[in-house]
Amino acid sequence: MRGDIMKNTLPSFSGKVVSVVCANEDTGQLIFDPRFERQGDRLFLVGTVPNESSESNWMEGLTTAIAWSTVQDYVVFDSMTDFIKRRKSKKRRWPLKKNISQPPANRMK
Repeated sequence: MRGDIMKNTLPSFSGKVVSVVCANEDTGQLIFDPRFERQGDRLFLVGTVPNESSESNWMEGLTTAIAWSTVQDYVVFDSMTDFIKRRKSKKRRWPLKKNISQPPANRMK
């Protein structure tokens, strides 16, 4: 029964900014205050393009829709201010390595 509940439960993103990465994409698309909407036989995440979501901002405020079936992963932010603050943060959770060397072949055995 729990499996049936999980299949029919969708997350609520009301008032949030969500960074969505779709299958076969490298970067996320931002969507503000998204809600789920059925269009034809497909489920979409529908919201608006947030202000300051790109360098040129030419799409800000427009409605955007992302097919939920294409979503690979997503990250939820409290607001656009939260997103910008975190993006500009120098804080790292793990060290970034500039030069990664492979161990000698005889050590891999």
